[in-house]
Amino acid sequence: MITSGDDEKAEPENQPTSQPTVEPSGTQPTGQPSASGTTTPGQSKNPKLHEGERISSDAISFPRRSSPWSDRKRLVPQLQNSSGQYMLLQANFDGQNDWYADIFVGALGTASGFNGEPKATAGWLSREVQTSMYGDVPVTFKSAGSGAVTRSGKPGWFIQQTVTAKSTQLTARVLRLTVAVFDLGDGTAVAYISDIPINRPDLRTAESQAYKGINVG
Repeated sequence: MITSGDDEKAEPENQPTSQPTVEPSGTQPTGQPSASGTTTPGQSKNPKLHEGERISSDAISFPRRSSPWSDRKRLVPQLQNSSGQYMLLQANFDGQNDWYADIFVGALGTASGFNGEPKATAGWLSREVQTSMYGDVPVTFKSAGSGAVTRSGKPGWFIQQTVTAKSTQLTARVLRLTVAVFDLGDGTAVAYISDIPINRPDLRTAESQAYKGINVG
């Protein structure tokens, strides 16, 4: 991802190929309704899922990554009340933009058109972030896999793309972009977004652990 000026910014699963991916099962705890049962749509019904050293946004979270990752709020307009982590890959690479690796989670608002079908909404989100994450930096996108995914018993759908920047000034021109959308079962959805350079196995491992450790509910 890029940022310029005062933009705020901060990463998918470590998938090795561009083939449709079999989603790892994971061992996340299953979200259970809270005793009060008074939560509004979009809010966590099991806050314990998101306690401890985790980056959370309402009803979705992932394990916090250690240094050199840094915490930050807000990634893209489509991801509401978002929280995440980022790492600066290259500053001012074209005289005005910075290049980052990111891992973020957040809620999806009414603009997403979510109707209980994570696959359709993941498709919408994966198209929207092509502009909102990379702005006017020339990049190309190539499909790198998609499929069903479940976290904490909540069904979802992930889509991965390979993002290639045309700038030869970048040392990490190729990123793996992952979008995953999960149905909370109350008429709302949450999402995970990451983009990681494919030539940094250390960052890919960190992101893979975050992705597998997602809790939803």
